[in-house]
Amino acid sequence: MFEYRSLLDRPFTDPFGWDDVFRGFDRILRDADRDIGLASTGYAPARFDEETDKFVLRVEVPGVAEKDVHVDFHDGVLTVSAERQVTEPEGFTPRRRERGSQKFSRSYALGERADAEKTTAELKDGVLAVSIGKAAVAQKKSIAVKAA
Repeated sequence: MFEYRSLLDRPFTDPFGWDDVFRGFDRILRDADRDIGLASTGYAPARFDEETDKFVLRVEVPGVAEKDVHVDFHDGVLTVSAERQVTEPEGFTPRRRERGSQKFSRSYALGERADAEKTTAELKDGVLAVSIGKAAVAQKKSIAVKAA
C-alpha cells in the first residue's frame, strides 16, 4: 500500500553539500559588509513625466551639491550626471558606511521632440527637476471633426 509523507515530516539533508557553500558565501558577504561598508552602484532613481507642453525629469540626488550636478543636451540626447564626495574628518574611521561617494550618469534620447532652448534645471531638497520644453512637432494637436 502507498503511504504519502510530506517533505516537512522529516529533516532535510543536503546530499551534495550546497548548504555549506551558501553558508560560506553568506559569511564572506557579511564580513565584507562589516569591514568595508556597502559599495555604491552609481544608481539614481528617476521619474520621467510628460505634460501637455513639456517633459519633466526628476532625479533623486541626495547629498549632491549644485556644483557637482551636470545637465547636458546635445543632438536630442539629455544627459544628467552627478558626483557626491563623502570625506571623513581626519582621524575618524567609520565603523559602518552605508552612504559613500557616488558617481552616476544617465542619458535620455528625446530626439526632435524636445527643445533645448526651453530646458531648465532646478535642484531642491535632493531632487533634481529638469523641465524640457516640447518642440512644436511633439505637441498634441486637436483636430475638429465635422459632420458630413
